[in-house]
Amino acid sequence: MKHHKLGLVAFVLVLAIGCARTESTQRVAKGEDALARVKRAGVLLWGADVVGGVPYVYEDPDRPGQYTGFEMEIARGIARRLGVQLKLSVKAWDTLIPELQRGSFDMAMNGIEDTADRAKLVLFSDPYYVYSQQITVRRGTKGIRDLDDLKGKRVATLSGTAAEDILRESPEIQAVVSPEVIYSYRDLESGKVDAVLLDKPIAVAYGASNPKLLNVGESFKEGHYVIVFRNEDATLRDAVNHALADMKKTGELKRIYEHYGIMDHHQAGLGIQ
Repeated sequence: MKHHKLGLVAFVLVLAIGCARTESTQRVAKGEDALARVKRAGVLLWGADVVGGVPYVYEDPDRPGQYTGFEMEIARGIARRLGVQLKLSVKAWDTLIPELQRGSFDMAMNGIEDTADRAKLVLFSDPYYVYSQQITVRRGTKGIRDLDDLKGKRVATLSGTAAEDILRESPEIQAVVSPEVIYSYRDLESGKVDAVLLDKPIAVAYGASNPKLLNVGESFKEGHYVIVFRNEDATLRDAVNHALADMKKTGELKRIYEHYGIMDHHQAGLGIQ
């Protein structure tokens, strides 16, 4: 009887998963206009990773089960301008593009850099943030201020990032790559590595906020964060671009960046100053 019950539960679970996949597939039916699809559904599905997600998107410590972060504010602003509700779909960071292509959500936004390799797979929105690289060390560390100072050092970073690419380009730097941001800064704090190199918004959240760590030198090597879409979803991409342009024009983007402590001179390149 126990085995029979387990089999029944498994059948129901498979059926539920199949229905969910069918609904997801229906949302991305071939030939359907992407913007019309989203408006018909009344919901904009957004994919992001919330693990170690400060300040991008993360669980609000004061409201369990609710999310906050500068990308959450941007996504809400976009959905509001499209006249639809926003729904967050939580996935692992390195699965966001495959999940997007599979039809799990309408767009992915999570500190995704506009690399040439990604451009072969998905459509990019206009840039919404100019990131730069920031070095973080333990307080009291001497002689580390810029990239050249990292030669001969063990430097932690996150896998699949521009920072990893930069470190890999210098054989004199030993890159220590982790799947989650928090591991990199824990290794620095414990002395397993000499420094961390990551995007400035991450360094602001995890380096500047830790009394044992210190962000040093000027941030360098600019790049852009973009929202990504399936190649066939150009109409949705265009509508999101219009929403971002309006958020820039009204000053909403600047206010969001100031609130989360990530507004800097690099944003002038996007006309945000």
